[in-house]
Amino acid sequence: MALNINGYNLSYDGGIKFGASSTKVDSNARVLVPNQPIMFGSKTSTTTQDRQYPWAINSLGVNVNSAWSTSSYVFTCPVAGLYYTSLAVIAYTGGSAAATATNSGYNGVVKNGVLQHFTHWNTQDVWDTQNLETILSCAAGDTISWAIHIAPAPDNGSGMGAYGSNHNMATIWLMA
Repeated sequence: MALNINGYNLSYDGGIKFGASSTKVDSNARVLVPNQPIMFGSKTSTTTQDRQYPWAINSLGVNVNSAWSTSSYVFTCPVAGLYYTSLAVIAYTGGSAAATATNSGYNGVVKNGVLQHFTHWNTQDVWDTQNLETILSCAAGDTISWAIHIAPAPDNGSGMGAYGSNHNMATIWLMA
């Protein structure tokens, strides 16, 4: 039997369920949203200096609502809202002993083909872990992707890039 509270029908089926939606609160007080758009994956190439847009995430561990395309390498927002994005890569700097413009680079998060935020690396290490996290306000149909040291991210002309072969990970999920 459903209970109507201010137009919201609540029912119990092992947890409190909200109307016709699949959202419910289970017996451990966890809010479950089974159709919430989420992706998690990595790029599996074995090259060490990938400069690429969009970053070709082709191995997915999670792809709820099939929002991530492994052919176009973009996430298409199925609904308007705030989306959390995170990209972590091992950046290749060329192995130079000194931090110079030739062993630095950029990673950027891109919405609808336009750079939104970016991070920069310039290091004396051969490999450097880079992480870029942000929250984007998106409309339904907007696309999200990443650029590694190539437009639309900044590009200083060096040959540096990021390492594939599962030495990277990316996630996007609808927050609110």
